[in-house]
Amino acid sequence: MTYKATQDVVQRVRPLLERLATRTIDKARLLQYLSAMAGVDWGVLRLRDRVLEQGVETLTLEDSVNAAEYRIQYPDCLPCDLDALVRAEYKRLALDRPLTVMDQQLFDHFFAASHCARCRWAGPEHAQVHLECRFAGYPINFE
Repeated sequence: MTYKATQDVVQRVRPLLERLATRTIDKARLLQYLSAMAGVDWGVLRLRDRVLEQGVETLTLEDSVNAAEYRIQYPDCLPCDLDALVRAEYKRLALDRPLTVMDQQLFDHFFAASHCARCRWAGPEHAQVHLECRFAGYPINFE
């Protein structure tokens, strides 16, 4: 049952991973980081330390139940200025709550220049169309 639940989460967050990382190793590190930080936010893990050595940031996490320590690297493919937005989007997708939408700032980062700027549904009078795109997490109404 746990395996199936994990598999479902990975399927839901895959588009987010693919927008940020191209290489498989980067996607894996990003998924590991996002999962761990969600665990910190949910109280399952504790962030013990963040160390930057030779350009690599390593995080030390501790399991709240058995005090086991884990070390992971901050993913190179995740810009620091998007960290909080991507973490929030990961949690939104992982929880699979109905009727939630991608944060407008993150959506704009991914799609404003490539899609929204050229879409015929631009403008505040089409707010419902914009909301539908943010609900899907990608430009579904792009014309």
